[in-house]
Amino acid sequence: MVRLRRSVGLALGAAGLAASALSLVPAAGAKFRLGLSVSDRTPAVGQPVTVVLRSGSPLDFDLKLIAVAPARSWYDVVGVVTGESRLAKAKIPRDGFAVPVVRAAPNRWRAVIRFSRPGRWRLVIPNGAPRGFMIPPPVMEPVQVH
Repeated sequence: MVRLRRSVGLALGAAGLAASALSLVPAAGAKFRLGLSVSDRTPAVGQPVTVVLRSGSPLDFDLKLIAVAPARSWYDVVGVVTGESRLAKAKIPRDGFAVPVVRAAPNRWRAVIRFSRPGRWRLVIPNGAPRGFMIPPPVMEPVQVH
């Protein structure tokens, strides 16, 4: 009987600890916000555009930035560019591309991009971890190229 009470007490203690830990998750999650700003949301074809990526806290991995061409599937483009999809890579130069980013601070990255054709492009930060991509992506911002 004593053994049963001790097991139940340990189980209840563990459950209380887990509940306490879960109550901390929203606060930690709130710090992990991602965002991007674009120097010009209506650039001309070929015009350089500066993009700044930000996280709510310092990260020990780099964020990715992908440009998805007008009328293309963000899911397909992001999957191929990140290497998570088996689609033919021959499609990607017309469908979108990875944008090289440079870390400017522990929670900030910078990129310069030139769009090759007009239309509504989407800039996507697909990751919140070192590998893979998230569905839906954490950030997807439109840029109307003229």
